[in-house]
Amino acid sequence: MLETFIDFGAYKTRLGVFNSNSNSKDYFAEKKTNSKTSIENINFQILEKKIKELIQVTEKKINFHIKETNIMLDVSNYNSIDISLKKNFEGKNISLEDIQILLQESRQIVQENNKDNKIIHMIVKKFIFDEKIFQEVPEIGLKCKNLTLEIKFICFPKNILDKIENIFNHNDIIINSFSCSSYVKSLNYNKLFQNHKKKIFLDIGFKKTCLAVYDNNILIHLHSVPLGGNHITSDISQILKLSEEESEIIKKSFNKSETVFTSDNKLKNNILKDDIKLVNQDISQDLLKKVIFARIEEIINLSFKKVHFENLNEKNNYILVFTGEGSKILNNNAIYLENRYNFIDEMNFYEENLESICRSAHNLFHNNNNEVNLVSKKPKKIGFFEKLLNLFN
Repeated sequence: MLETFIDFGAYKTRLGVFNSNSNSKDYFAEKKTNSKTSIENINFQILEKKIKELIQVTEKKINFHIKETNIMLDVSNYNSIDISLKKNFEGKNISLEDIQILLQESRQIVQENNKDNKIIHMIVKKFIFDEKIFQEVPEIGLKCKNLTLEIKFICFPKNILDKIENIFNHNDIIINSFSCSSYVKSLNYNKLFQNHKKKIFLDIGFKKTCLAVYDNNILIHLHSVPLGGNHITSDISQILKLSEEESEIIKKSFNKSETVFTSDNKLKNNILKDDIKLVNQDISQDLLKKVIFARIEEIINLSFKKVHFENLNEKNNYILVFTGEGSKILNNNAIYLENRYNFIDEMNFYEENLESICRSAHNLFHNNNNEVNLVSKKPKKIGFFEKLLNLFN
């Protein structure tokens, strides 16, 4: 059995084919779309051409016709909605069916009030049986007077999803599911930092940055800001009077440097000299560092602005993990944050690759977590509740 997952980016599209046959290797490929705009404003005709080329190459390599796929993407204007739904059960035993009915009620409430959006993730943060709090499905049969579910919904604009679905319909490929790329990746990478109770993932992309905050492995906050790595390149270009291509060369040179990014320290770096000479010998390295730091600082400040970090006076053991193409500038380098972020004990750069991104989506479908499965994976005729959602896989 083959499963296909596609990470649908405005700048780059990645594809992963996973084979359940242990004797066969998984296949990964990617293709640049060369777009300098967001997914909302992208030329979908050009994008369809790129997707078709990627699929044709893949089918030739794996000697298999792709008939269905699962799509990951990020959009700038998605909604992250938290609701709490409470029901009085008068002390009776709670069944799985009771939980499923509450989940369906919550889903209907969110969908009816967000008609221009489609729910793509439904995450149960807490199950509250009277005063007892569970972060996973408890053993069925517990008695309680009041059952409360705290649920997070991630919703994407329908018009964007419809346009993407049309691309694959034209190529006779069915989309089984959509998922939020930054959330799916953070959920997978979250397992790599189990020594930390609280984790912040900052995914710096081409023209946007997505922030995901986890507490006890449960997603508690997710949002994006319209700033990314391309804005750093543009700043270098405008302030230092360089072309976009020259600015990108200089920005990428920081990947191999050992620079301290802070508001007042002098830049001490010899590795950059050769790269700077390639474009302009009169560039001030100190000014260059300040330009980059200012934009990184703005990205962090705007990303953190909407987040309410609880109990900041206590030892929280937060770790801030930078991911995404735009964050590569921080690889091997250090950055000093403002004092108001001193609740962050550690910062880390996690370098993604083609396989890790695609495997994140694959793992979401096959590992148990607090994600409610909105897609029935059974082709046969099934009952109402089973069809409604296969709870937590």
